Amino acid sequence: MENTTEVLESKFDTLFGLAKRSFEEIMLEVTGEAIQADGEFSIQPENRLSLSIIIGISGNTNGRILLNTSVDYGKNIAVAMNFGDPLENEEDLHVYLAEFANMFCGRAATHINNAFGKREIWISPPAIFSAKDLDIVTPNVSSMKAYYECSLGKFIVDMGFSENTYDEF
Repeated sequence: MENTTEVLESKFDTLFGLAKRSFEEIMLEVTGEAIQADGEFSIQPENRLSLSIIIGISGNTNGRILLNTSVDYGKNIAVAMNFGDPLENEEDLHVYLAEFANMFCGRAATHINNAFGKREIWISPPAIFSAKDLDIVTPNVSSMKAYYECSLGKFIVDMGFSENTYDEF
């Protein structure tokens, strides 16, 4: 019989695979471009504002989904969601990105819950952070990353899981 660590790793691999599939599906729906995970890269060239969207995961599995990009690349998604029209103000960027995050993570929750045949996870509303030197650290969380580069820019999907209860966060 597999030990607990192997079971958790297998479960986390399944969860992450479904999250990646969800990101790829939503990007196709929003942009019309099919994307696939690529090799590792960085999105922090000099003088570029970082953008991170965080959605909490709770339920039988606890953790978070983190989408990292730059403000410029985030604007590209927002403009695509606005049918190619320029954004009218800075707040539109946050509204569109929050909706994109809800679509992506909602799809992931649906795929995950369907795959497990029960309510495995719930998601929280998105939080959006932007800064010049932005580091998001989640202690006690095992993290998996997928890197995407497409015509709209570079995006990193980072899904982290806690092996324990909320007290361990």
